[in-house]
Amino acid sequence: MKLIRCILVIPLLSTLLTGCWGSKEIEHMIYVNTVGVDYVDNKVVIYIQMVNFSGIAKKEAGQTQEQKTFTGKAEGDSFDNAIFNLYASSPQRIVWSNVKTIVFSEAALKKESVVNQVLDVWDRYYEFRYTVWTMATKEPIEKVLNTASISDLSVIYSQLNSPMRTFEQSSIIAPLYLYKFIWKWKEEADTVQLPFLEIVPDWTSNKVPSPNVSMTGICFLQNQQYRGHLKSKDVLGIRWFEKKTQRTPLVIKDEKKVLAVIVMSKIKFSIHPKMKNGKPAFDIKVSMQGTLPESNPNLTRSALELKAIKEIDNQIRETYLKGLEINADVYGLSGIFYRELPKEWKKLNDKGIIPLDSNSIDKISISVNLNSGGISKIQ
Repeated sequence: MKLIRCILVIPLLSTLLTGCWGSKEIEHMIYVNTVGVDYVDNKVVIYIQMVNFSGIAKKEAGQTQEQKTFTGKAEGDSFDNAIFNLYASSPQRIVWSNVKTIVFSEAALKKESVVNQVLDVWDRYYEFRYTVWTMATKEPIEKVLNTASISDLSVIYSQLNSPMRTFEQSSIIAPLYLYKFIWKWKEEADTVQLPFLEIVPDWTSNKVPSPNVSMTGICFLQNQQYRGHLKSKDVLGIRWFEKKTQRTPLVIKDEKKVLAVIVMSKIKFSIHPKMKNGKPAFDIKVSMQGTLPESNPNLTRSALELKAIKEIDNQIRETYLKGLEINADVYGLSGIFYRELPKEWKKLNDKGIIPLDSNSIDKISISVNLNSGGISKIQ
């Protein structure tokens, strides 16, 4: 009798179990990998780059598959309006939880209201994350998103979507997360250092040009205003004040001849604001360790250290002066002054910016310790 009851109860219980009727297959959804934001003819233009999962999965031996990049585009009177216009033309549901990068055009960055619209929508919609890379470009965004990755790699592993891989090996331009962008964008007196993308023609595939997306500079925003951008060669001083810097090459030259290449690591720095002759001034201290993969046997350890100190000093000052040319506070000195000397800052600031000139950096103290020469020892 008990057995019969159990047989009758089991089918009844099964009717109470929830099924998977509302589930969606992965191939029936569009997973956004990169978001592009442009501003054209008083319209916000949104671009999305979609993930090609087949390019990520491992292939069976001997099989190859051409990498394909798919992009979507829509425009509207606002960022939110552009998103809903994108929904209207989409063949499947769009999923935003996998976004890895957001790219702003220069035109969008120059329009303060557009950036604020993007940040407002990002803050309100539950699928968006703050741990996405944030970048800028002067290139057509559609062209950037359609630039294929090299060597049949997925675009997920490109500098556009995975910039830390390159930065860990050669720390020149630090990638920027969205949450840090928001913090510096909204913080009074602070400076946003936004990586700048370009399509570079340096790579080839079977002797055929294979353009690649690369970070080639930094653009600067302060008090929610676009200041301009500088090329990599003009921002070499910034890496000495970046906490994420892991290893970065320092080239020592004598006129045009390379004397040594030193790989710097364990960089520590401090910037101390003060008042000097009624003006804001700053004392800078930087220390680091270095190794030599390439060196001139005629140079002693002490000589190399002195030349390295001189070169780093030059880079810090040259980058600062290049920033002044575009009215950019490249090291965020105004923000440091604001936090440590708030009373003086309130007296001196003009629309959130303190007056800076070529003499605002007063003293620079640099310490370089060459601890190894690899296989060969340093004399």
